[in-house]
Amino acid sequence: MQVFKTMFKVMRSRLPSAMIYIIIFLAISAFVTSQSTKDNKFEMNRLKVCVFDEDDTPESRALTKFIGKHNDIVEIDNNRNTITDSLYYKTVNYALIINKGYAERLAAGETAELFGSYHMDESYSVVYMSKMLDEYTGSVKAYLAMGKSLEEAVSATEAAMSQETEVEMFRVDKGGDSHFSVDFAQYFQFMPYILVSVIISIVSLVLVTMNKKDIRYRTNCSCLKNSKYTFQLFFGSFLFVLFIWLIFMVAGTVFNKEMYTGRAWLAVLNSFIFSMVVAALAVFIASFEPKDNILNLITQVLGLGMSFLCGVFVPMEILSDGVLSAARFLPAYWYVRANRMISEEDAFSSEGVMKCMLIECLFIVVLVLMTILVRRLRYSSASIGSAVKKAAA
Repeated sequence: MQVFKTMFKVMRSRLPSAMIYIIIFLAISAFVTSQSTKDNKFEMNRLKVCVFDEDDTPESRALTKFIGKHNDIVEIDNNRNTITDSLYYKTVNYALIINKGYAERLAAGETAELFGSYHMDESYSVVYMSKMLDEYTGSVKAYLAMGKSLEEAVSATEAAMSQETEVEMFRVDKGGDSHFSVDFAQYFQFMPYILVSVIISIVSLVLVTMNKKDIRYRTNCSCLKNSKYTFQLFFGSFLFVLFIWLIFMVAGTVFNKEMYTGRAWLAVLNSFIFSMVVAALAVFIASFEPKDNILNLITQVLGLGMSFLCGVFVPMEILSDGVLSAARFLPAYWYVRANRMISEEDAFSSEGVMKCMLIECLFIVVLVLMTILVRRLRYSSASIGSAVKKAAA
């Protein structure tokens, strides 16, 4: 097992860079878990609004007072440069101008050209203020149509829109007694990216080092068979991947105390199979002996590419049919499909989950066979060259 021992000596020197990925991922997972709660009180956001009342009537002042109940009124100079600077530096979210003639037009039932505004872009604050002003003026117009005076209509509108309802937000964890919560589903959802980034960047780099020409030619000249050499490389790679996977599983027990109960077992199994897929992919990539910068590029392309195309970072509901059709040829797609069924984002089906896992296993088989084929084609020339040199001697 000399090859196996040498491989792990090289891996030890590369392990610190892998731990950076792992620590960042676990830190983010811990933060997300700590921020989530089962019950959340709904609280309306308060915007920083400045109001320039050019009408200066009781009705316009009533509107300014109403806006101040739900937002923070900011006093700034009525100067275009001052306003734009305040918007740019976020000291003001929205600048409202109540146009002259506001009360007169409102009394006539007109709702056009009542306001002007300054804002940076079509953001949440713009939509929120526009909606509130539309509701306010629309309500006043409705009360006027009922025969109320303008003063009565403004008072009735303020009373109606000031009513508050206590809202409590509850998040329902699908899966019932599966012990596979929403938070834990997200923990497994983003795992493909970190597995690809860590495993390929470390395993492939180590294998490329082991496959350098001088080392490889020396191995071919030894009595070690090529099949045994390849087996030791596979075995060492899978042990390293198992170690990385176990780190995530142990950390998972911290985020979910009931990790090893119910349907969560399926998520654990699914992540293990995908880890083996990535290990086989790393060995396959290493067979081409890419340079360090090319290997880093391949790692990022595969990690980000599969994450965006297969539903890791972007929900599958948003992806087009064409993208999903292409993603079927990538192992991460089937991992995400299984994870979605386990968490019941899609309808749960034990047969469907097993089908996805079986397809992932087929990726492993295909990658292993392709690796063996590539290694025989690339390194057979080394054995032939060695034999010719011996014969010439």
